[in-house]
Amino acid sequence: MTITDKQLQFINLSILQTNQMIQYNITHYLRRNNMFTEEMVHTALQTWCDNVVAVGKVHAEGGDVKAFASQVLSDNYDYDNGKVLFKPTLTFGSQTFRPTKEGALSYFVGGNSDYPNDNGFKLKPWVKVWYSKEDFILNGELAIVQCNVHFIGEDDSHIFVNKSFVFKQCEDGKIRIILHQSSLPYQP
Repeated sequence: MTITDKQLQFINLSILQTNQMIQYNITHYLRRNNMFTEEMVHTALQTWCDNVVAVGKVHAEGGDVKAFASQVLSDNYDYDNGKVLFKPTLTFGSQTFRPTKEGALSYFVGGNSDYPNDNGFKLKPWVKVWYSKEDFILNGELAIVQCNVHFIGEDDSHIFVNKSFVFKQCEDGKIRIILHQSSLPYQP
């Protein structure tokens, strides 16, 4: 028995459709069961990058940057519902770590006398932020991620930072950061 080209096309199309259906079902099963996926990692990283640009834009346009940045923290960090371990890039001494939303907000937008060395990192304004060389471990509702993040300022300045994140899929279905560590690359 010989298979015609048309029959072969039909068989190949059927296999492709079956594979797509299996992939769709696996992805939705993982999401429903609080299982992190690679797609969710990329979405979470891109959201973080986009929020850096958005905070600077609100500031540049004269908006209420403190309220906006506070909402970004609520939506993307788990300070309101749990615990966050945050080590910003440009912090030192007794204020190196920011375990509170107030401390994180100060790092983002400055203006808090309890954190006199904070100038508002996200106010620059940054016009383009992206990640590269990401790697990750998926573990149930968590994604452990390391990557490089590039920041381009309105003045064409460029900063390159090493990042580690732990993203958690929370009970409300949102993905939030529970660990954020940031450092400048080592230069011997």
